[in-house]
Amino acid sequence: MKSPHSSTTAARQRLWQELDMLCRLGLGLAPIAPDICAVLRTLIGADAAALFWLDEHGAPEGFFHEDSPASAQNLFLNEFHRLFVGAHETNVLALAQPLGPQVGRLLAPDAGYFRSNTYNLLIRPSGHHHTLDLRVEVQGRTRAVAALFRAPGTGFSSEQAGLLQRAGTCLQRAFARKPAGSLGVSHDGAVGHVLLDADSLRPLLADATATQLLQEANLRGLGLRGEAGPALPDDLFGHLGLQPGQAASIPVPHGLLDIRMHPLHPVASGAGQWLLTLQLQRPRQIEVVRRVLALPLSPLQREIAALAGLGHARADCTELTGVGPAALKKHLRTILEAAGASDWEDLASRLHAGP
Repeated sequence: MKSPHSSTTAARQRLWQELDMLCRLGLGLAPIAPDICAVLRTLIGADAAALFWLDEHGAPEGFFHEDSPASAQNLFLNEFHRLFVGAHETNVLALAQPLGPQVGRLLAPDAGYFRSNTYNLLIRPSGHHHTLDLRVEVQGRTRAVAALFRAPGTGFSSEQAGLLQRAGTCLQRAFARKPAGSLGVSHDGAVGHVLLDADSLRPLLADATATQLLQEANLRGLGLRGEAGPALPDDLFGHLGLQPGQAASIPVPHGLLDIRMHPLHPVASGAGQWLLTLQLQRPRQIEVVRRVLALPLSPLQREIAALAGLGHARADCTELTGVGPAALKKHLRTILEAAGASDWEDLASRLHAGP
């Protein structure tokens, strides 16, 4: 019979493996942000977690926060430079600067921090008081900032800061690696529509699905959360980085926001319109990791199963895991039984099958 300690150790080991496997997909942080936040919060011990990914200028480009209220999210997205940048604002922009330690700059903030807009308009309205921060650097450039939060009371320890620093090594891999193969995407079935004026490219109409997709994208300048029937910004086209007739695939929490443009009437007539269609796409690699982690396997067996799900040949296993042919045969027998598969090809098919 396993002791509670061994069960806890196994659970933590599984969380570290989940973090590592998701980041090794090389998709960046946006599509996996909800999963990563849940893992970090559980591993380190926090009330909530947030991830902010940065553009080429080091400014916040998008984010995922587990429990921040809509009003705070809208302020962050729409009023960042007006309200949260300055000498006394220790916000994402400041934490992204390559100064000081990579982790724990807000472990013991000064009194000025608690008078700042950052604390009083963003942190405190979310019910938080303590923050444990991490700067994620890749090749000398800050690519993301992670933050863990706790309510007033016991703050974060130096031991927890060390755990977050260890997690940062995994987060770096989300940017440092090329995507691990392409298994295509799955769709959630919800397609939104936005009608644009052909001349000004201003939005004229948007259905509820399009509005919801844009709300949940958490893109800078699109603070639409918590509003009933919010008006889309006049410069929506620019915020999405589109060109007339161009399609785009924007990394957002939970996947990729696929945007396509369709002319409804001849644009040259001056009376035409564009129709934007929006749909959330979910990279199948993420689902492969989730399915592998759900199987009752050892950490090594999960790594082997993931190779099948991500499109590798069985012959690749020895080189990629160091497992010899005899041991691989034994492990594979257990993996196939757990997955209900007959062979390597069947295992791969089951792990990356559509929903």
